Amino acid sequence: MSGFRYADYTDMLKAILDQGYRFVTLREFFEGKVTKDEKIVVNRIDVDVKIGRLRVLRPIFAELGIRSSVYPRLHAPGYNLLNFGTVRLLRELIEDGHEVGFHTELMDASGFLGVDPRSLLRAQIDLMHILLNAPIVGTASHGDMTPYNNLDFWKTNKPQDFGLIYEAYDARLWNDCRYVSDSEWTQWKSYDNGVLRDGDRRPPHLHAAEDGTRVLYLLTHPESWYEHYIHE
Repeated sequence: MSGFRYADYTDMLKAILDQGYRFVTLREFFEGKVTKDEKIVVNRIDVDVKIGRLRVLRPIFAELGIRSSVYPRLHAPGYNLLNFGTVRLLRELIEDGHEVGFHTELMDASGFLGVDPRSLLRAQIDLMHILLNAPIVGTASHGDMTPYNNLDFWKTNKPQDFGLIYEAYDARLWNDCRYVSDSEWTQWKSYDNGVLRDGDRRPPHLHAAEDGTRVLYLLTHPESWYEHYIHE
């Protein structure tokens, strides 16, 4: 369970479930569909590079009865979000009970292309609503190797200005959770109430088992997980 194969992913999720946690989407969290005394996993998936691997994760979630919030990119260099097969996959995830939001790159678009980020966000939300036939109520800012911090957009804007309920780094969640992420690809990192836990590389199920954290904010990326080899 210490590796990043699909079998490890499945075992990790099972271990968390066995400890009495309930998996919820970000929409459910921000709509208050959790109680203050229950142990929850806010389950987030950012699709940075390989959206096709969601086809492998989907049956894992179905088998375990787990829901997630999935955030694809419009501008990803490695996949076409508007491909009919991709849209169909996202629609199937919604039918399964998952939430689909947007992995935004608004400051990159503004800084590199000179595009108005507010107009771009509104257009993206409208486009996704049409393609998915489902509302977009939340976004998650994408981080990349660029000079721009996409979270800066939210310093002067509010999700409600765009008909949204939340942004994934909203302080209501970020400052009151144990955040565990696979965003370093081959190892885990974690934050406690918004503060980096330096050197803590434990996988999520150990944060749950050893620390008993009540709100576990889990971020995974499909491209971090594989059957035999990360570049397969």
